[in-house]
Amino acid sequence: MTSGFNDARIKSTMDKAEDYTTRRAAKHRAEMDLVKKAFSSLKNVKKVLDAPCGIGRATFLLAQMGYDATGVDAGEAAIIKAKELAEQDNIQCTLMEANLKHTPFQDGEFDAVLCFRFFHHLLTPEARQHLINELTRISNQYVLISYLSPVSVTSWKRKLRVMLGGRKSSQETTPLNEIKGYFEQAGYELVKDFAQTPILHTLHLAVFKPKA
Repeated sequence: MTSGFNDARIKSTMDKAEDYTTRRAAKHRAEMDLVKKAFSSLKNVKKVLDAPCGIGRATFLLAQMGYDATGVDAGEAAIIKAKELAEQDNIQCTLMEANLKHTPFQDGEFDAVLCFRFFHHLLTPEARQHLINELTRISNQYVLISYLSPVSVTSWKRKLRVMLGGRKSSQETTPLNEIKGYFEQAGYELVKDFAQTPILHTLHLAVFKPKA
């Protein structure tokens, strides 16, 4: 069931983890603004999980916003680097190694679970459903998941590049309706869909909650 997880994306070496510290500043700010906007819309949320957390970008933001923040990642090197950065900037959060195929958390342990810039690396519908089942299991209120919309200038440019003989992007786009279907099976419904920049950019962050 979990064979569609792209384990090549795991930051298992310090070189891979260090690469993530060189993300363009403007891109980083835009992505964190999207996370901040989505979380600012939530109510009665205290304990949050960032999964996978990479080197801790969103985990640190959530901690600075006043949440009791935990970040997990399957890459040992990513967690080592995240802990180093957290200590360097005196950020209070919990960071631990864990695989999203089977997390070590109890049912409903978190008020909100964030899955940022990961879903588009999953290779099969079965893996996507498995992930969403796990995220909704450990949340008691909200799941926030980013995805790449096929309805954007960026996506259209990538399709045109392939049509002209260029390489295909390794990042999969997914219609919002397909994502809503996965959550529907897990007993969740869409609250709101946030776009980084509507139509122009492909990155979205959708907020789901249990059905009433």
